[in-house]
Amino acid sequence: MDFNFAVLDFTLQLMETGVENDVVLALVVFSFQYVLVNHEYWKYNEKHIRWKVTLKVLEVMKKCILSISYSQKLGAVVRYILLCDSTIHNSLFRIVCTTTQALEKLYVIRLYELTEIEGLQLAICSVLDILFSMLSDLSKDILPSLPAFHQAVLSSTTKPIPVAYAVISLISFFRNPTIQVGAARVLSMLFVIADFLQPYVPLNACFGLDDKQITDFRHSVISILCEHSQWNEDLFVAIFKSLTSAALYQPAFLLAVIAAKDNTNGKLSDGDGVKQPNEASLGSTWSKEANFVDAILQYIGRSEDLIKRNPCTLLSVLTFLKALWQGAGQFINILDQLKSSENFWRQMSNSILLIANMEDNPSENLTDMEILSLAYRYQCQSAVLEIVAFEMFLQKKLLRAKLFVKQTSESSKDGIERADSAEKTKDASFCGLKDILSTWCEDSILGNLIKSYASCEHDSDIYLRVKIAAGLFAVHVMKKLKTGDTGHLSVSLVEEFHILSKKLSDLPAFSELLVQYTRHGYSEGKELSNLILSDLYYHLQGELDGRKIDPGPFKELSQYLFDSTFLQVYKRKYDGDLFAYAKDVYLFDSTRLQADLGLDMWDCSEWKTSKTVAETMLICLQDANSKVLFASSKLSALKALISILSVFEEDSTEMETVGGKIPEQLVLSCIDHICHCLHSTVESLAPGLDASEDTLDFLAAQAELLLHLIRSVQKRLPLPSCVLVLKTSGCGIKVLSDFRPSVTGVRETMKLLLMLLLSSVKLSCTNSLLLGARDAESVEAIAEASNKYLQLQHVVQRLQDKNSLGSIPIILKFLLTLARVRGGAEMLLTAGFFPTLGVLFADLSDGRPFSMIQSERIPSSDKFEKPQHIWGLGLAVVTAVIYSLGDSSSCTDIVEYVIAFFSEKVYLISCYLNAPDFQSDDRDKKRARAQKTQTSLSSLKETEHTLMLLCVLARHRNSWIKAMKEMDSQLRERSIHLLAFISRGTQRIGDSPPRVPPLLCHPILKEEFDWYKKSSFVNSRNGWFVLSPLCCRLDHKFSAVSSRTTALVIRDQASENTDPARQTFFSDTMAIQIYRLAFLLLRFLCLQAEGAVKRAEDVGFVDLAHFPDLPMPDILHGLQDQAIAIITELCEANKLKQVPSEIQGVCMLLLQITEMALYLEFCVSQICGIRPVLGRVEDFLKELKLLMRATEGNAFLKTPLKSLKQIISFVYPGLLQTEGFL
Repeated sequence: MDFNFAVLDFTLQLMETGVENDVVLALVVFSFQYVLVNHEYWKYNEKHIRWKVTLKVLEVMKKCILSISYSQKLGAVVRYILLCDSTIHNSLFRIVCTTTQALEKLYVIRLYELTEIEGLQLAICSVLDILFSMLSDLSKDILPSLPAFHQAVLSSTTKPIPVAYAVISLISFFRNPTIQVGAARVLSMLFVIADFLQPYVPLNACFGLDDKQITDFRHSVISILCEHSQWNEDLFVAIFKSLTSAALYQPAFLLAVIAAKDNTNGKLSDGDGVKQPNEASLGSTWSKEANFVDAILQYIGRSEDLIKRNPCTLLSVLTFLKALWQGAGQFINILDQLKSSENFWRQMSNSILLIANMEDNPSENLTDMEILSLAYRYQCQSAVLEIVAFEMFLQKKLLRAKLFVKQTSESSKDGIERADSAEKTKDASFCGLKDILSTWCEDSILGNLIKSYASCEHDSDIYLRVKIAAGLFAVHVMKKLKTGDTGHLSVSLVEEFHILSKKLSDLPAFSELLVQYTRHGYSEGKELSNLILSDLYYHLQGELDGRKIDPGPFKELSQYLFDSTFLQVYKRKYDGDLFAYAKDVYLFDSTRLQADLGLDMWDCSEWKTSKTVAETMLICLQDANSKVLFASSKLSALKALISILSVFEEDSTEMETVGGKIPEQLVLSCIDHICHCLHSTVESLAPGLDASEDTLDFLAAQAELLLHLIRSVQKRLPLPSCVLVLKTSGCGIKVLSDFRPSVTGVRETMKLLLMLLLSSVKLSCTNSLLLGARDAESVEAIAEASNKYLQLQHVVQRLQDKNSLGSIPIILKFLLTLARVRGGAEMLLTAGFFPTLGVLFADLSDGRPFSMIQSERIPSSDKFEKPQHIWGLGLAVVTAVIYSLGDSSSCTDIVEYVIAFFSEKVYLISCYLNAPDFQSDDRDKKRARAQKTQTSLSSLKETEHTLMLLCVLARHRNSWIKAMKEMDSQLRERSIHLLAFISRGTQRIGDSPPRVPPLLCHPILKEEFDWYKKSSFVNSRNGWFVLSPLCCRLDHKFSAVSSRTTALVIRDQASENTDPARQTFFSDTMAIQIYRLAFLLLRFLCLQAEGAVKRAEDVGFVDLAHFPDLPMPDILHGLQDQAIAIITELCEANKLKQVPSEIQGVCMLLLQITEMALYLEFCVSQICGIRPVLGRVEDFLKELKLLMRATEGNAFLKTPLKSLKQIISFVYPGLLQTEGFL
């Protein structure tokens, strides 16, 4: 027996030294597969000795598990043995798989001594710790093959009893709170693992527990929450962690526990009449009528006190509540009980008020414990804010549902009244939150929160101090090792410093110093390496005190030490309860480093004088850890605040019902403050520091917060604020351009800064060219500010960054805003926009339409972003530049350059002009169902941008004819075919809609789905406004249109949808987009006709052989009929009221379409000698009379109608005079 103890002790000592060889490996295997498996069958003089052996071998196992993360050879073997050796699993299960009742019986059986019972309980605690570590640390990357350990731990046939049943029962063992804590921790991981392995290991929702076992567990949990939290905080936190894990991963189990009923009226007892220790030992007086809601509410009621004294306890409660709100659909009854409690929301918000009234920078001069406590408070606020955001979102959805029910319900009046009565209670429970949100918005609370959270707490200097202190210690140790004195350093650490010393001495800077010292005769040429290390040590000591090292060899050596990986092996994921369900936070493992240093023994050796250097390094590590925890907690609260603001961004009418609106003055004040904070964060960035990743996360959150605030400004952003945002984001973009794209967070942060840039400019000068000179001047001011602060060439160059394809659309949108004024267009020319765009198109197109290659080339990190269309945006910028430059010489050069470039890519332009076949009811129905044209609003806009550029270029006739002579006819042909497709959409009031939609245009983006839910704003029953609902209705098999779709040409298999078509905001938008295409197509053909007429005037005759192809009269008649019918209908519908601006825009667009269609009809009749058919004249006259009568009194149509009459007088001579319309 003594031999086994000696082997186990020797194994532990070897592992503590860091030795990793075959001897240690053999000893570990011997300890596991021989001692652990067989020791329970050995004979002992005293029974409790067996448990000493058990504890010792379990100590070896725990040490091995800890070493897995940093010991490669040993870690791999240990991991394999622990996961796959069933004999080891059985040995562990025989210790831990017991029940509370079985342990209680040991106290009344005389055969068991107290020391033996205590040994068993200590062994159970150790096995629970081991199981927790194996489930949490060893469960990564376990699939596709499922190890034996995971099968056994979740199996219902595990002997002597299933693990889940055992740990649930042990939570009730009140004699030993350490066992309860360990069992609760294991249970938390079992919930997670069971959810993760659900497809591979089918499980009962309640882990096979019967009603009595669930009821016992419920009583134990409530007892812990009601009575034992004050004297055992660890148990309280562990229980709430297990409840939170159940809410997130096993909601059915949690619901079963909460809904469990008592079968008796007596106190809890086991089946054999043994009293539970919570009654027998602790003298509890808790009532069995208490429930989960009561237990939780008592802590919410004390939140103001807990946030100050014990924020860790409050955080565990709030984290559980957050999990309930995340699964609101399943826990709706529990949430209703919580919210119905008086002052629930006021008590929840107490922690928010605490920070809102604190000073901006409370972390200065605080101890580590005070910083940790403050970090817990920020995490509490983060949880509260997320709960509020969930509730706001939930109420918004419920509000929409109620409105929908009221609009569509055909129930009786009594049924509606009963539904309204049922909702009153829920509405009353929500009033408290509405009042609090209104108070936050009206008072300074929300503003203080925004300003407090936005201030950056990432101190790059603390990371630099860590590097300097570590480098100083490394040099000191290297000097010691050169004398052969290894002290009490672990073997692995000694080896690490030997390698670092060799690499340092091989550097050119070190060799340069050797030459210098030899030349100067320092130390008579002996031991120069030690002398260099001594000088380097004092240089580093000076830098730690604030004196910078001058450029030169010592600077290079110190930088190499800073970049070494000496401390990287001591970084570990934070395993505390601050970030249990958040992003990984990594800290320095100072405990393990201190153990490897053997620091406790330095006072007894010659290393005593070196202890100060090591302690300085450890203090710097601890300071860095405290800063990381505090900054990460603040970042968590900032992201939660962003969640609330994102809900506020939704429909303003709904949000006023849910919780009010943020005052604009408060928003503008916060925007200015955040800009300064963001600028400070940018200045703290340094590409070479480890802190950069953490700082980038905070910078991204600041940018996102600023973005939400800018979007919340309903009116235009004032020019000074816009310039400040532009300056700040431009500075960030410039700094991030120096980072490697591989640095985590750079791409996403750059994208947010670009979106920030774009949003600020768009809000400051919305519709600049359409709304007048004042707005144009605003854009000019923005262009000037961009030139001053942004360094536009850096932004333009990012168009060639293939690693950030998701940012390119944002850049193009910003450039589009600049291009709308002459100054901005000239800036783009100077910045080299056109050559860069040409390279971008050449690199990405690869001979195919952009929308077809978008999904193939987009990086994985951008795959879930909404689809953006680079082609259309690029063309829009080109079009805007040409418009803005006007008739200048530079414009002529640009036009020739653009025409020459696109003459080589006519195949791309032609692709966007392809028209589908218009399916009719007379065709083969089977073929019609099987093959439909599929498109999207984004694809239609791509076609629109293509046509806009064609129209702009066609105005420059000389350049167009010279470069496009070969392709001109092809473009006209495709334009006419597409126009013919649109023309066939003639539908009138009373006509039965076609059974087969001419194309499919489903919503794709989030805003498009919102538009689909909104009612129609045009409400027309003519033309494409009737066809578009048929095209847009949702298909149950449809989730998202592939990004491979082009404008109108991709065909797809789709099942017939029999749902009734409903006119929506989305269908109206699609119809308007179709008519915008018709307008541009007619404009392009009119420009072609005008050019031909101009040439005929110049030469004195019409050259029919070279006259451009024009649409047939039937095509033009179809467009005229649609436009006139829709205008007439809309004007009649709004006869007695002011015509809305949206309807005015539709009418103006359709009048222009009618006018251009008549112009082309006149050209065709003059060139071909075709006279109007009598029937057509009569139909047109009938429509015209209705139009004139409907448009009477509409001042906005006076000028376009005058122009329309003019062209009518040419097409139908004498018609207007005869009918008295002149």
